[in-house]
Amino acid sequence: MSVLFAYPGQGAQRPGMLAALPDEPPVRACLEQAADCLGQAPAELESAEALRGTRAVQLCLLIAGVAASRLLETRGHRPGLVAGLSIGAYPAAVVAGALDFDDALRLVALRGELMQAAWPEGYGMSAILGLEQAQLEALILAVRREHPP
Repeated sequence: MSVLFAYPGQGAQRPGMLAALPDEPPVRACLEQAADCLGQAPAELESAEALRGTRAVQLCLLIAGVAASRLLETRGHRPGLVAGLSIGAYPAAVVAGALDFDDALRLVALRGELMQAAWPEGYGMSAILGLEQAQLEALILAVRREHPP
């Protein structure tokens, strides 16, 4: 029987999520590796205030996913399959061996910064880049005419 490790996208984050991980050697090593790579303690990313920013959310989800997986692997649970939704694709790629953890940390930090710059306040279903608001409103109206609610 194959085991699947699945990783969530944004929305699964919680304040203190990294501190809630078991205080075990693979978890500590993962947190230390993240701190060395980012030049920032992961604990700084998991406060309620920090989690208002996309960069912190995405990094916490990556770090938590990899740390939990490494802990499970030391206990003999190895995935035959991995899957991730949105940002969850990054820890899935790390655990599958397709992406180095340090590279994933750098990519996710940049991804989060770029996404935060595109949508600086709050959350939404998407961010639209490259269109003026009038163009976007015209497209929405056209879709509504074709497909009324």
